[in-house]
Amino acid sequence: MTEFYQTGMGRKFYERDVPKIAESLATIAEQLARLNQNIEKLNENMSKPKQAE
Repeated sequence: MTEFYQTGMGRKFYERDVPKIAESLATIAEQLARLNQNIEKLNENMSKPKQAE
């Protein structure tokens, strides 16, 4: 019996789909890190007491 990776669909999956998934996960991780940094900055700014003018 032919193994999945030896079929046309299997080759496409491993050669195109898996790398795309990995790239997408890396992008998601970068965006989540940026979001976290922005939330931390926002929380810092909100916790600082306002100065009287």
